[in-house]
Amino acid sequence: MTRKLNEADRAAVDLVFDRIHSGSNHGNGGGEAVVVVSQAVSGERLSAVEQILSTLDQMPAPEPSPDLVVRTLQRVTRTAGAGISPLSGNAGQFIDPSQPMA
Repeated sequence: MTRKLNEADRAAVDLVFDRIHSGSNHGNGGGEAVVVVSQAVSGERLSAVEQILSTLDQMPAPEPSPDLVVRTLQRVTRTAGAGISPLSGNAGQFIDPSQPMA
């Protein structure tokens, strides 16, 4: 089933994410963060968004593929059109694809 957010739901999601983003301050010092809302958002919609995000937060995050770095470097090399292998020479000794990357 595909569901689409209506305008009120979108406003609730935006407000929750704006609160999360403004609350983190990203190392910019203290102070009170201000979130500007373009339209009124009901408490019921905010509660529903927070409940969904809480459920998603509790889900386990899958481990990244052990060869993620190797595949990423290979793709970067292909995209850049370079004729070198990202693991050629001494570079290969620094990346062990059998070890977890996260």
